[in-house]
Amino acid sequence: MTKTAALPARKPATTRERFVSMTARLMSRRGYAGVGLNEIVEKSGAPKGSLYHFFPRGKEQLAAAAVDWAAECFLATLGEAIAKSGSAAAAVGALAAQIAVWMEQSGYKDGSPLTIVAVETGAFSEPLRLACQRGYQAWADALADQLRRDGKPAREASDLALWAVASLEGAIVLARTQHSAEPLRRIGKLLQRALK
Repeated sequence: MTKTAALPARKPATTRERFVSMTARLMSRRGYAGVGLNEIVEKSGAPKGSLYHFFPRGKEQLAAAAVDWAAECFLATLGEAIAKSGSAAAAVGALAAQIAVWMEQSGYKDGSPLTIVAVETGAFSEPLRLACQRGYQAWADALADQLRRDGKPAREASDLALWAVASLEGAIVLARTQHSAEPLRRIGKLLQRALK
């Protein structure tokens, strides 16, 4: 499986991380309902008996951990982009361009695990809704922090960060739907100009 948007390509270090990372990768393609525990066990290469040791409440608990993990990976990628570029505007532009490349490499099969899971389960699974909410909030907070460092007033920084996260996630959906990275590239450029 190719590198999913902001999910690391490195081999997971622990059995628990193998379950979590594989679940995130599979959900980025097919969502929560499209992924079964047997497939997760098979593709992770982790022992089946240990699944319920780490996730005694089953698939929903595992999926929430996978959403948290995917959100942390994306947050780290965002942090690296900010550190490298020195501004929120440049970081978001670079990040959108990188996600566009990742999506092209996956043949538009991979997307954002948070978006897929939030749309699919947000109305009926509180643990999954909360995991998605935590992820989105962490991304917006990181961007807002940098926007404040870039000189934006606190409220404007918060609003712009929310808009940027929503725009990037929406562009991922459009890119996947259109089988084209153009929405990501265009949104990235628009955000880069608007966040200056």
